[in-house]
Amino acid sequence: MKLVGVHRLHHRKGGAEGVHLDHLALFRERGWQCAEFAMDHPENEASEWSAYFPARFEPPSGLAGLAALPRFFHSGEARENFARLLDDFRPDVIHAHGIYHHLTNAILRPARDRGIPIVYTLHDYKLICPAYHFYTEKLGVCERCRGGRQWQCLVHRCTHGSLAMDALYAVDGFIQWRTNTVRDAVSRFIGPCRFIVEKFAEHGFDEARLRFVPNFFESADDAPPDPAEVAALKARHGRYIVYFGRLSPEKGIDLLIDAAADAGAPLVIVGDGPKRADLEAQARARGGDVLFAGHLKGARLWAHVEAATAMALPSVWYEIAPKSILEAQARGKPVIAASIGGLPEMVEDGATGFLARPSDIGSLTQCLRRLLALDDESIARMGSLARQRALTTFTRDRYYRDMTAIYAEISPTIAAQLAST
Repeated sequence: MKLVGVHRLHHRKGGAEGVHLDHLALFRERGWQCAEFAMDHPENEASEWSAYFPARFEPPSGLAGLAALPRFFHSGEARENFARLLDDFRPDVIHAHGIYHHLTNAILRPARDRGIPIVYTLHDYKLICPAYHFYTEKLGVCERCRGGRQWQCLVHRCTHGSLAMDALYAVDGFIQWRTNTVRDAVSRFIGPCRFIVEKFAEHGFDEARLRFVPNFFESADDAPPDPAEVAALKARHGRYIVYFGRLSPEKGIDLLIDAAADAGAPLVIVGDGPKRADLEAQARARGGDVLFAGHLKGARLWAHVEAATAMALPSVWYEIAPKSILEAQARGKPVIAASIGGLPEMVEDGATGFLARPSDIGSLTQCLRRLLALDDESIARMGSLARQRALTTFTRDRYYRDMTAIYAEISPTIAAQLAST
């Protein structure tokens, strides 16, 4: 059985890229022949198919972006290279994790012409929101573009702050909505949480083509932390809350800083991003017990998670299925999260953590107080249940079984081969 994985990048920049790479690795382990298609990039992982990758494209900002307008919507190079790959490799199915303006919808036509079914995992809301996230710092959660009003992206300057770029993304969103190019070409859309499946159905996607398949999670055994560092962190901070991830406005870290101060909860923030300076200033002004540890990875990151009492993710956007929650749960940590997007599907209130009302400092403060009022045994029991759920629900076998069943629905060749094994 043959599979082509498609994503704009072929290296681990974020969660979507990780799912793309892990998906290919899993199917190769199970005996599938796999190829990949992405744009050329100096950080890409090695690929025997890299000769097919089109040149790297990043739209310039400002008025220069308008000069790139034709390439933003259509890449003849990507279309031709993908057609050659399909003819040379002859896959049974294509699985896309993100096309966007880097590859463009031009690559869909060669697949349709050859009758190769496409599965598309929804890692964001790009197909129904020009700004990807249904969120801006100015407006908060926003669905103003529903029903062909993508011009709202320009009016509210939802993307990069540049008038030209907002106009470009607004036009792109309108074309996506008006032409249905992706919807017509894709046989099945995969949502990693139920919320995103329901949201795409609300915005007009055919429910018969939408499927819920949670991502799989490996384990917490990679890069084991140094026990001495874990002990030192506990001695330094006592019982503390950890946030780890990107320091960006949609994550609600500003709310967490205020709530932690109100609850008297020490807070360790691991990560970097565009809001770091603002958040550090807020923490200084507020006077809470907050440490910004900066960007950490591997054993040093996991030491900070291991030493923590719980992990917090009070997002203010329609969060989908963040891997950080599973990583914390797999390390036996309760999670305090906002009841928004797919987060309530990952945290059971009162059992594996606590759920706060979105954008509500008082509710978040109460959740922190409830957690810290528990004795160590109760917190450990809550964390143990969270770990059990993470490691038994989000498994490789379940993911492979669910995904191959979807492939079999749309590919008679795969269905026949699976039936014979």
